[in-house]
Amino acid sequence: MIEILKKMFEANREKSTIVLNDKCSGCGCEVIIEITSTSGGFGLLGGSLFKCSPDEYLAKCPDCYKTR
Repeated sequence: MIEILKKMFEANREKSTIVLNDKCSGCGCEVIIEITSTSGGFGLLGGSLFKCSPDEYLAKCPDCYKTR
């Protein structure tokens, strides 16, 4: 997953925060995830991301993440 996040920030070098609008892979609700590059890695607010292939991810809302 780290590789995917690095690619997102490399493609958007001028941004310190990237906002993803997606659908939860668990329940289908809208998920808005704010991703911030930090000195220790990445911070996510509003949901979670899971790697499903080398260049693709699945988003989950906080409720579905808790019940995974």
